[in-house]
Amino acid sequence: MPKIFKENKFALFLANVFTIVLWIAITTIFKNILLDYDLPFYFYSISELIRFLPPVWITYYLWIVRKI
Repeated sequence: MPKIFKENKFALFLANVFTIVLWIAITTIFKNILLDYDLPFYFYSISELIRFLPPVWITYYLWIVRKI
């Protein structure tokens, strides 16, 4: 983990928030471009899972595991 994140929890928090906002923005753009309106329900469920599960993993990795 970079030294700034070990010393400064606020920098780690800002990096975490920035990563989550960036991920959600990118996946929302791709979802709007790629998914059509007449798809079955499970495509939308999978897209929401892809949208919100990686931010949970990155938060767990940054705050609990802390091995960057």
